[in-house]
Amino acid sequence: MAFKGIIGHERQKAFLASLMETGRVPHAFLFSGMDGVGKRSVAKELVKHLFCETRSACGMCRPCRKVEAGTHPDFFSVAGTTSIGIDQIRGSKEKKIRGIEEEIYEYPYESDRRVILMDGAELMTRQAADAFLKTLEEPPPFNLFILVTSQEGSILLTIRSRCMRIGFGPLKKEELKEYFLSSGMDQAKSELLSSISQGSVKFGLFWSREENYSMRRRIAEVLFGTRRTYGAITALSERIAADHGQTPLYLSFLLSLFRDMWVAARCGDTSMIVNRDMDQFLGDRASDGRWIGLSIQRIQESMRTMRYNVNRWLGFENLLIQIVRSS
Repeated sequence: MAFKGIIGHERQKAFLASLMETGRVPHAFLFSGMDGVGKRSVAKELVKHLFCETRSACGMCRPCRKVEAGTHPDFFSVAGTTSIGIDQIRGSKEKKIRGIEEEIYEYPYESDRRVILMDGAELMTRQAADAFLKTLEEPPPFNLFILVTSQEGSILLTIRSRCMRIGFGPLKKEELKEYFLSSGMDQAKSELLSSISQGSVKFGLFWSREENYSMRRRIAEVLFGTRRTYGAITALSERIAADHGQTPLYLSFLLSLFRDMWVAARCGDTSMIVNRDMDQFLGDRASDGRWIGLSIQRIQESMRTMRYNVNRWLGFENLLIQIVRSS
């Protein structure tokens, strides 16, 4: 099995390959792991393998090209941005939405099975999850479900128990560095990105953009430097919130920054520090264990809260104000 262009996850790829070879493919998979590590890429490569004319995910034959383009008639994909609702499960003639329940009863057109891919399965509403559970319990035998999630705990246990779970951990630093080098980045930038990406290609590509990378320094200056003013915090929070859907990445950066301070204070081992480009900001406050611990707790609370439909501008602003005031 090729899995072309997918870095890391050798154990997971080998296991999936063995299932293909023996024909012991379950009716449902749950691909679980942090954002940006390649779960959906592995899922698509698996689909190519199932539909490929040579059963090798060659990427060149007509079925493989159709899967890549999202036009294969036996491949149905559902993705959520903020939520996956009941209409995406049951369908809606009024809204002209074709649902999973309609798809699974259509016999395959070009292959011997149909594949239903749900990306962001944790975004199912409770009503949608209840409806999907019934669909998952007794589907026609020619269907394969692949659920992809970065928040496995948010999916109903009854749904999870009916899927074969494949866990995807963070990518290794060496794997990320090799990826960034192969993407045309220089040695220094690849080294830095592989360190601050937290095992995620998605995070690394986000920080590779200059405007996003510069925000790291602005955040550090607000917390530790000379720009510790309410006006600076407000302007910074507004800018971050305007970048829709990316607030969690900045929260992850904040958490890793305070984790570095904790490591520096408790262990004295600078080799374990992730944000090496921020070391000039870490030294002065690294000895204040109470402030570091309290800040970590508040960041984690914000990460949980911002999963829901809240005002991210005010939420991020309030977090920074609380951190600065308690210092």
